[in-house]
Amino acid sequence: MPFARKIRTDAILAIFHKARSHFFGIAFILAILSAQHAVAEDAPAQVKSHSKSLSLPEFIWAVSPIGAAFIKKNGVFSGYAADTQNWFVARLPQYDHKTVDIPLARLLAEMKTGVGALRCSTTLIPTPERRTYITFARTVLLHLPISVIIRAEDEDRFAPYLTPQGHVEIKDLVQDTQLASAVRIGRVYGTPIDKYINPHHNDHQIPQVADDTKLMSLLDLGRLDWVLYFPSEAEYYRREQTPDLAIKALPIAGNTTLLEATIGCADTPAGRKAIAEINAIIDAHPTMPWTEFYANWLGESDREWFNAARDQYIRAEHFETRLEYHPSSKQ
Repeated sequence: MPFARKIRTDAILAIFHKARSHFFGIAFILAILSAQHAVAEDAPAQVKSHSKSLSLPEFIWAVSPIGAAFIKKNGVFSGYAADTQNWFVARLPQYDHKTVDIPLARLLAEMKTGVGALRCSTTLIPTPERRTYITFARTVLLHLPISVIIRAEDEDRFAPYLTPQGHVEIKDLVQDTQLASAVRIGRVYGTPIDKYINPHHNDHQIPQVADDTKLMSLLDLGRLDWVLYFPSEAEYYRREQTPDLAIKALPIAGNTTLLEATIGCADTPAGRKAIAEINAIIDAHPTMPWTEFYANWLGESDREWFNAARDQYIRAEHFETRLEYHPSSKQ
């Protein structure tokens, strides 16, 4: 009897061990299948997310480095136009945005073809010729016009050439042989200025130079008494070259109209759609808050001038705004 019980016990244990082996084998297989199922579940989510980013239409922002507007350092753009562009990019999440460094002439040539990805630029000035192949948004950028930039301490020396409104008469200023300046060869300053400057190209007090990026340094050294720059351009060179120099921009009589630039895209279905979306953003922000980026690139007195001009522009029912500006003595 004990022997028979032992046999039965051994048989039961054998069956148990065999069942346990099958059980753990099945459990192991189920674990593998479960893991594979989990991976299979996760994979579509990853592919879907990647596919979603790939499905966004590409929006290429073409920019060219230019002082104060687009400043390129270590491959990164800063400046008021770059900040303005980023402001709009943040409100256009339906696109895959890319920024490329490209000369303006090449960009315009590519826009004329009307093929390829959506191409746009933030700082374009609409002209009749450009409107034949570019669709433009409503005004985005407002700029103070080219002005006479002087050392702030020299303001009294220019008093004889100022109108009651505080605008400098360029036709009289160029006659003063005691006040030296310089202009860049080939640069167009605008008809109200060029018609008085051009006849003096050979005069010793207004020589022509190949590069006008260093004129602020010459102003600081006292070798020049006045230069022609956009106020934001002058402030950029001042910060870069002569941060301790206090300067002042004198508006030029007959040249006080705010300049306008805007975002333009190739005139294609995609371009027209993008501009419609940008116009909707502009309409939703009538106070043009992005123009603060430009204002931050002005000196204190020029910022006062710009704020007054911008407010007048926003209130005006017409596009062109002429500001009667009385310069402040503040810097």
